[in-house]
Formats: sequence, C-alpha cells, structure tokens
Amino acid sequence: MDERVPVELDAKVAMGLLTRAEFGRVAFVADGLPVIRPLNHVVFEGRIIVFTGRDSVFAGAVRARPGLAVAYECDEIEAHGRIGWSVLVAGAARDITGEPGAERLGMRVQSWIDRPLDTVIAIVPREVTGLRLTVGS
Repeated sequence: MDERVPVELDAKVAMGLLTRAEFGRVAFVADGLPVIRPLNHVVFEGRIIVFTGRDSVFAGAVRARPGLAVAYECDEIEAHGRIGWSVLVAGAARDITGEPGAERLGMRVQSWIDRPLDTVIAIVPREVTGLRLTVGS
C-alpha cells in the first residue's frame, strides 16, 4: 500500500481550493460551548461569504459579538484513494446584511437547505493554512 504524504499549502493555493468548494464547516463558541455547523459558501474579494437564517445559532452568535473569532474548514478527500486536501481558515465573522451589495452576495451562495435565508455573514481570514494529501513513493 502506498504511503500518504501531507504537503503543506501556501495561503494563496489554499484559498484557491476554498474558492472551488461549495461548502465547509464553521466552528465558533456560542453560550460558552463550542459549536460546529456546515455551511455553503462563496469566496468573494478574499472573504468567505455565507448566507444563513437570522434565527440560526451562527447568525445569533455573530450579532451578539461582531468580529466573532471563527475557524472555517473545508476539505475534499477521495474516499477510495484517500488523497485530497484540507483548508483551515482562522478569522473574524460579522453580519454584513445591511451593507450595499450584501443581498447580491448572499444570492451567490447555493444553499442545500430549503429555508428562508436572510442574513449574510462575511468571514475575514486572519490565517489560512492547508494540506494536500498525496501518495508518496
């Protein structure tokens, strides 16, 4: 069996992979407890844009603490070959719903959930890291 070798990605390559992906997971603290939620996203002008419901735990946490520290993780790992990549973004999230153009940005996010979406949140990366899992020789 071939050995899997992790290769570190630079931030630009990692963000490029995130740009091609449709969804990831956001991690944050709400009411003193860690929370992880799957979200669809788009990357626009270096920010990760998500479109969610005002009543979601994530939107409530961001409204309660503008600039909320978050981690956003996205990956694509092939089940059979066990190769692929993983990207982790540490940053700050804020509700941009009222800003000009926010509604158009939100509409670019293709949500998998059929529920009313009315809150646009931007995650501004502070640190971007990534790994590509390849087959070594």
